[in-house]
Amino acid sequence: MNSTTLHDPRLVADNTEVVQQIDALFDVAKREDPTRQNVLHLAAGTLAALHIPEQVPAARCAELVRALNDVEFDTYDERRIFPPVLKLGPAVFDYYLDTGISPDYWEHADQSRRIWQEAVGGHEDPLATVVDALRSVWSGPVRPATVQGRELYVGMIRELTGGARMHFDEVVREFPGVLDQDVIAQFGFNCYISVPDEGGELVVYRRKWKPSDEQHRIGYGWSEDISAAEPRAVIKPEVGDSVYFDCRNYHAIRENVSGRRLTLSYFCGLTAENELVLWS
Repeated sequence: MNSTTLHDPRLVADNTEVVQQIDALFDVAKREDPTRQNVLHLAAGTLAALHIPEQVPAARCAELVRALNDVEFDTYDERRIFPPVLKLGPAVFDYYLDTGISPDYWEHADQSRRIWQEAVGGHEDPLATVVDALRSVWSGPVRPATVQGRELYVGMIRELTGGARMHFDEVVREFPGVLDQDVIAQFGFNCYISVPDEGGELVVYRRKWKPSDEQHRIGYGWSEDISAAEPRAVIKPEVGDSVYFDCRNYHAIRENVSGRRLTLSYFCGLTAENELVLWS
């Protein structure tokens, strides 16, 4: 196993730093032509992140940012996430009920799809671009996840300026049974349509939640003290880059110092039937 001294940062790709790299199975793959094997490694938890440079042209991102300037964003449920995070599109966990999701979700999803299509304006749809690219490397179906047979919204736009507290995302632990599909692995996706000049890095820790962590919980997230001694990958993409990452690991987003951080985001779940299902 290749290793470096503990606390010795190692630059593994442009704008990507892996710190305390003592595990050869926690790394960032930077590839213009990702493979099914890369996706499988993410699902297996043997890859921290997959960084795809320039997946959407920078000029197309700039057009989309201009179009979104005229869109009124909403926020996550502020009882769950505070300070507020601006977004376009519903987050399924904001509508979660014991028996499924609230009927209001579907109205919000339909409205957001209309707003997104207006922003796209008949030009190439970046959401279609990134999902088609995923289909091209996956030898199986790639489609929206469903709840009671209805397709969930895919492709939330998020704007974070104050960063995001360390947390994890794993639907089978947080909301068991809400999806029609049985998801056996999950990872997150961000396509960066605007990046800040400084700040806004994605930090992925080699550390998963365990019950004893609850004593360190702070609102919707956890104190980073519990991951301070763990290996971590720090990723700062450029405009148009995409990043898939193992969101079952704790992860955080650093505060912007200047500029906007706008991402096109969704979750991706692998099922035992060799399909990838998507939701936001």
